Amino acid sequence: MTAMRPLRPLGLSVVTLAALLGFGSPAPAQVKDLSMGNVNPATHGTTLAAQQFADKLTELTGGKIKVAHHHSGALGGEREVAQQIQLGAVDLGPITTAPLSTLVPELSVFQLPYIFRDYDHVFKALDGSDTITKYYDGVLDKKGFKLIGFIAAGYRGIYGHGAINGLADVKGKKIRVQEDRILVATFKALGMISTPIAFPEVATALQTKVIEFAEGGVNTFYHNKFYDIVKFVADVRHTHQAVAFVMSKASWAKLSAAEQKAAADAWVHARTFNRKFILDEDKQLQDQVRAKGVTITKPDAGPFLEATRGVYEEFYATPAGKDARKIVDFILAVK
Repeated sequence: MTAMRPLRPLGLSVVTLAALLGFGSPAPAQVKDLSMGNVNPATHGTTLAAQQFADKLTELTGGKIKVAHHHSGALGGEREVAQQIQLGAVDLGPITTAPLSTLVPELSVFQLPYIFRDYDHVFKALDGSDTITKYYDGVLDKKGFKLIGFIAAGYRGIYGHGAINGLADVKGKKIRVQEDRILVATFKALGMISTPIAFPEVATALQTKVIEFAEGGVNTFYHNKFYDIVKFVADVRHTHQAVAFVMSKASWAKLSAAEQKAAADAWVHARTFNRKFILDEDKQLQDQVRAKGVTITKPDAGPFLEATRGVYEEFYATPAGKDARKIVDFILAVK
């Protein structure tokens, strides 16, 4: 009987064979690419804070999460971007609370006239406890958003085609306001003709004099080069602009627990950057604006405040205002 010959080796090492069969070293983890929409230009403080978050998130996850930052309105106006985030078509973005209030009316709290006294008050209210973030985390969750945090975006004023030294200078004038019913009511109370216009249309509306004035941040005025169109800014500081940094609830759910923790830590980093940046910017911004040939006036806020007191009651009369009144009371009580 002929002895059986031993099988010849196929020339494949154990490691190679294991690789072919799908064993051995695990494949590298797949990178998660997130999209971030933002209406502000590259140099704006809100954009810089959002980028701080994105960079830190990538760092903390060892490159497993990368964020494509579409700033300068590349994905549309704020309301459009908010709707895309709500649907999960865009993953996250900084959305000013005024346009976001068209989807989440409880956010109109931040547009109430003179609700914040100064920057110290803003920071104590936002950062001194979790009262505000806890409330809005629940409110936003019901509308398909995950709240990352609130960016402080600076005080707002009025800019346009003439100097404002007091209430008499605004009566009957047409002003662009953000898409928020409280802002519409505020400027109506001042005797102005409130005209809600999406931000990407503001420059053209001022150029063509469809509007005579616009309300907005002096930083936004500067970084968007509105000084090439109008030469007057009134530093009335009727509101401090809060920006809700939100993520799609669906996108958040796709992150692992470790990645969600990294996002929370990245926000702490971005918030620290933002709070310092906005204070530093406020100290030098007006000189930069004046250097562009712009006249800045500082009318007495007293008459403006008195004229707009009734706006609070208008807000409380709405379902959202009735529910969010506890947040208004909390902010006003912060010392």
